[in-house]
Amino acid sequence: METVKNWPAMVAALATACVATLVVGLFSFSPLYQNMRHAAFDAALRMVTDDGMADADIVMVAIDDASIRNFSEAYNVNWPWPREFYGLVARYLAEAGARTVVFDMLFTEGEVDRLDVDAETSEQAFAQAIEETGIVVLGSVVSTNGDGRLPETEAMVFENSENLQLPAYHSITLPIASLGEHAATGVVNFLSDDDGTVRRMPLLFRVGDRLYPQLAFAAYLSVTGDEVVRYDPRKRELVTRDRTFSLDAGGNHTVFWYGKGGSGGVYQYDSFYDTLRSAVQAMGGETPVIPPDAYRGKSVVVCATAPGLTDLKTTPFTALAPYPGGEIQATLLDNYLNDHGIRGLGFGWLVLFSFAGSFLAAVTFTSRSFSVAALTSGVLLLVPLGGSWLLFRTGAVAADFLFPMASLGLSASGAAVYRMVTEGAARRQIRTVFSRYLHEDVINQLMKDPEKVSLDGVECNGTVLFTDLQGFTTFSEDKTPKQLIKVLNDYFQVVTDIVLDQGGLLDKYTGDGIMAVFGAPVDRKDHARAACEVILAFRREKVNEMIPSDRGNILTRIGISSGPVVVGNLGSTRRMDFTAIGDTVNLSARLEGVNKAYGTTNMLSEQTWEQVKDDYCFRELDCIRVKGKNKPIRVFTLVDRLENVSAHVLAVEEAFKEALSFYRLKQWDDAIARFEAVLALAPGDNPSVAYIERCRLLKHTPELVDGDGVFTFKTK
Repeated sequence: METVKNWPAMVAALATACVATLVVGLFSFSPLYQNMRHAAFDAALRMVTDDGMADADIVMVAIDDASIRNFSEAYNVNWPWPREFYGLVARYLAEAGARTVVFDMLFTEGEVDRLDVDAETSEQAFAQAIEETGIVVLGSVVSTNGDGRLPETEAMVFENSENLQLPAYHSITLPIASLGEHAATGVVNFLSDDDGTVRRMPLLFRVGDRLYPQLAFAAYLSVTGDEVVRYDPRKRELVTRDRTFSLDAGGNHTVFWYGKGGSGGVYQYDSFYDTLRSAVQAMGGETPVIPPDAYRGKSVVVCATAPGLTDLKTTPFTALAPYPGGEIQATLLDNYLNDHGIRGLGFGWLVLFSFAGSFLAAVTFTSRSFSVAALTSGVLLLVPLGGSWLLFRTGAVAADFLFPMASLGLSASGAAVYRMVTEGAARRQIRTVFSRYLHEDVINQLMKDPEKVSLDGVECNGTVLFTDLQGFTTFSEDKTPKQLIKVLNDYFQVVTDIVLDQGGLLDKYTGDGIMAVFGAPVDRKDHARAACEVILAFRREKVNEMIPSDRGNILTRIGISSGPVVVGNLGSTRRMDFTAIGDTVNLSARLEGVNKAYGTTNMLSEQTWEQVKDDYCFRELDCIRVKGKNKPIRVFTLVDRLENVSAHVLAVEEAFKEALSFYRLKQWDDAIARFEAVLALAPGDNPSVAYIERCRLLKHTPELVDGDGVFTFKTK
């Protein structure tokens, strides 16, 4: 039932979540969103990356400011240095036991002529070191310019290589033949995102119809002897004999960063000057400043870090320290050797998770209080953050937490606006519908939470009260319409205020009476008590003295019954009223009329009496069967609150109770005597008078009462 009742809110929540996810999905392709996502990813990466994950067997040999200055001042050798320097360093590193020496430098042109060094000899010394060590990797560069003619080099070929989606380059420039002949080569080009930051790198570069490895990937293949076997386009994986590399849609490996760059970062940094000096010292039999053991089993990357050499790149960690381009190559080599990398969460999964969170947030805003909805949405906003952190730490999966957070926030905001609009309409409808029926305080309570009210019809437990003016028809015979309206308006003003002040729903005016419901539209446990308080309020306000006549005051008779009622808007499209229907309503109307038979002004059903019998003093009047009902019920009349009942009144009620017991034993004469005793205590006790008359009648026609002593009323 609750689901059916809330289906409009569920539909609204579903629509809101769909729209929010769609809007954010479209926005996610914009440059602004991409920059926001990159910035958020970089910030998150800096918070969750552990410095200790970097491979200690990767060493940077830096061409730094100190090296340039020391060579210039100590040896009068200016930049660019003779290439034999690189040969000495490569040979020393190889003899020390290094696994590979990667030069993140370009040697695509011959040695620069120098006055103090023979260029050909210097270059030949480097070439000889490359050939003899067999562990050197040199850089090449690709370009979109050129005539498309490629050098005669062996390119990589593997299964499905043509399906690997990569940017197309027109030309490649390799190291000069003397150096490149015995060296492995790799492309040094960097791939930057729109904001200029390096976050991903292709393992291979496509030049024409050929594929060439990236520098760090070439070093990996050289060190491990691994080779590419195939490309799996369905999984977007580059498969080698020993590894499987996950690639993005552009064929790129997403870099797994280990922390801050530079000499104070995650990798060991040695100055090129000290490494070269160590090589010279070792050749001369001296103790090197950097012992050979420092390079045993290491992968060494030689690169420029001096700012003047313009090889500093922007990375997610640039905010912490400058990041040399060579360290990006070292980081990539670390990724490849140790099977590290960042995989992205598929866009489909991202949309699915975002929609789920958005729908849940929208549902809470359309079906729960604002405080609960706000708290729920706040918790939901933390899920993408916590989830992305957990995915990265446990599986190196980069999840875009901005997408779900943005769609969730947009969905929650949209649902909140929808609720404010619909609740505003609901509040206006409530005020319009109930301003005639309810006290202002109850209306304000309903407007705080319109969902408490269903205008479409709902069953609830309540108490129904009917009133009628005894003898008003005769009273009105000699009155003008204007006089009657004046009398009734004055009377209804008092009666209506009493009902509304007790929180009752003034259902309708029934000519010279009213129908009121307690316990609807706002559920309340004390609905029976509220109806009893109306009886006592009528007495305090002297309602029975408001309409005097020649034959005595016009009395107000009240019938009350409790039980299930159905409340809601009833009518047609042209006229509709909020009302209550059901057996409880019918019974209370019957009881109002039955008052006439006992001379009472209020009569309550057994169901009402059961709920308030401990709070008030009641007189049990009879067990009757009203017209239209087969099941007999006990009926009562309210005497007063227990605390207000005097000893004399208690004596009267005990006497009446005794008389009623003889009546039910069908001892008519004894019953008459006891009822007369009640009259002696309380002259004018109308129920006693009525019972005396009935007992006299039953002495001659006992069949009017059945075997259980139940009296059946044939009229309303």
